[in-house]
Amino acid sequence: MQVLRIIFVHVLSALSAAVVYVFGIDYDGYIPYFFISVILFIFYVIFAAPVQYFVNRNPKRFNPKYLLIYIFFSFLVWLFFAVITDPKNTLDFLMEYEVYLFSISFAVIFWIWDSVFLQNEKKAATK
Repeated sequence: MQVLRIIFVHVLSALSAAVVYVFGIDYDGYIPYFFISVILFIFYVIFAAPVQYFVNRNPKRFNPKYLLIYIFFSFLVWLFFAVITDPKNTLDFLMEYEVYLFSISFAVIFWIWDSVFLQNEKKAATK
């Protein structure tokens, strides 16, 4: 049951983040939305799941400290991909507001879904 909740959090986070991303880049269309959702789901599973496991060892709903942890790691992932894709223009990439908008919004989205679905079950299980 816990694994299904984790997958559900990742799916909802990917769908929500894809909406933010599509509106952020100002593009219309359903096909890119589907591909962006799939890519974001893979990124959430690869990069957010270990952080989520670490944070959920001591569950607290809507803890601001957890939000800061998610924002930090989200920014690291964006920075990692900026360096990998174009190392010469990393500083230009860091000067764009989209990097901060997407890293913070993707972390907030994940933090909200994590707090709603996973922190709730852990809290109920300890009572």
